[in-house]
Amino acid sequence: MYKRATGVESCGVCSQESEKGFFLLSMWICLSCERKMVELDVEDPSYAWYIDRLRGSKVNHRMLSH
Repeated sequence: MYKRATGVESCGVCSQESEKGFFLLSMWICLSCERKMVELDVEDPSYAWYIDRLRGSKVNHRMLSH
C-alpha cells in the first residue's frame, strides 16, 4: 500500500524528495525507484547499486547481508 508522506521525504535510494512512496522498514522509497527495482533483472549491472542503496538502511542491513 502506497502512502503519501506527511511532508516531503527523501528517497533512500535516489535521494530525490517525494511526497508519494512507501517506507520499507525504515527507508522511504519513492514510486520511481520502486518501479525501477521491480522491473530490474538481477543480471542488470545496476542491480548491485540498488542492493547497496538498500543496505544503507540500518534495519535492512541485517536482512540483506545473506
